[in-house]
Amino acid sequence: TLAGHDQDQTIDVVTLGTGAQYVNVDMSRPAGIQRAKGMGLGSSGLADVISTPFVFETAEVFKDVSEEGKCFTLLRHPVDRAISLYHHYQTDESGNPNTAVYKGLSIDEYADQVAENNWMVRFLANKRSGSLTWHDLEVAKEVFGRKCLVGLVDKAEESLRRYERFFGWDKKVSDSESKDQCLTQYLANGDKRKDHPTYESTEAWEVLRKKNEYDCLLYEFAEKLFTQQDSIYEKII
Repeated sequence: TLAGHDQDQTIDVVTLGTGAQYVNVDMSRPAGIQRAKGMGLGSSGLADVISTPFVFETAEVFKDVSEEGKCFTLLRHPVDRAISLYHHYQTDESGNPNTAVYKGLSIDEYADQVAENNWMVRFLANKRSGSLTWHDLEVAKEVFGRKCLVGLVDKAEESLRRYERFFGWDKKVSDSESKDQCLTQYLANGDKRKDHPTYESTEAWEVLRKKNEYDCLLYEFAEKLFTQQDSIYEKII
């Protein structure tokens, strides 16, 4: 947990691992977000990017402060994501009991047993449990349409270039050539989608699609939104 920095009393930037810099807060869980709010993350100006699935809780960090955040996301088709997790679980040696139960299963067994249930719509509609409705899907679409810059894993390089332009990240790096080389290498080495079968058009794929029906519809909406948002970036010089 933050290499011991979860007990820090004041907010600060810490250097971990190979030199990467982080703010000493944990935004991956509600308790950590509440701690970050209490430490003044929203008004500190220390974070360039916040990574979290908890959109509504994180928005509270910027409540009653002059600074504001802009939501952006990089989306993958829900079934492709679920199948990628299946392949990851087969080689995972972490010992996590929540994922170890899927190790050694066939893809059909995994599709039947895995607890996949429209997590994107649930988080965006702020409805973590219970049955979803078409209204919840519309709420999720509204969040994407009004609040979020949408990127797609299938168009990862273009998506990252858009983020660079919108947030001005390209202007924060003095050596643009090295930055571009780093980005190209990261995209090439980080894309493992061709390393395993997709199982598209199989029964397992269809089972996972049905479990994530609302998320699949949200993804289709996001693909259209990605095209529509192109005009936003055309206005940025």
